[in-house]
Formats: sequence, C-alpha cells, structure tokens
Amino acid sequence: MKTIGFKWVALCIVSVCATFVSVQSDLTVKVKNIRSAKGKVMIAADKGQYAMVDATGDTATLVLKEMPEGKCKLYVYHDENGNYQLDREDGVPAENCAIVDLDMTAEAKTIDVELKDVRALQDKAKK
Repeated sequence: MKTIGFKWVALCIVSVCATFVSVQSDLTVKVKNIRSAKGKVMIAADKGQYAMVDATGDTATLVLKEMPEGKCKLYVYHDENGNYQLDREDGVPAENCAIVDLDMTAEAKTIDVELKDVRALQDKAKK
C-alpha cells in the first residue's frame, strides 16, 4: 500500500516539474555576406548559447543548441583577423556584424542573417 501511494506522489511531482521546463530546440542560422574566407564566423545569444565556424566562403551555417522559447538577441560577426573580438575603429565595428531580435518558438528552426558593414553604412548616411 505504501508503494502505490509513493508512486502516485512521485508521478505528481514529476508531472508538475515537467510543466515548468521550458521548451528548447536547436536553431540553425545561415549567415550571409561574409566578406572573405579568412578567420571565423561567430554567433552568440543573450541566453548563453554560442557557436563558431571557419569562414570558407560568403555564407556559413551555424547551429545554436537548446535555444529556449521566448525573445532573445543574436549577435553575429565575422572575426576576419581571428582575434576572437569584434574589432572597432573610433567605436564603430570594423568587421561585418549583425544584431538580430528573435522571438524563438518551437516552430522557429532556421533563420537567415545578413552581415552588414557598419562603417560603410555610416559613411553613406553622412553623405
């Protein structure tokens, strides 16, 4: 009799805990507009996930594992010189980069991100 009662209590506890676990899924990110085949393409989410791959062409595919549902930001850049930092000149990113606001859902499995040359965009805006 004690065993049956214990099993029911354990089952209830597991059921309640399972409802509070957030849904997580992998996110595939296709990065476009990579300036050269040098260095690495890096991505990080504000939830702690990150990935990097060697830059081998003008596109790269990265996978962020176990992305939780909800809103997040993705920070992507091409670390062309391989120093693992987003280099800046006068406070402006010198390497192509992008920041993406994302509402991660269980259905969101793949997104495309296009890197931008921020210096060129600022110079164009000044003209």
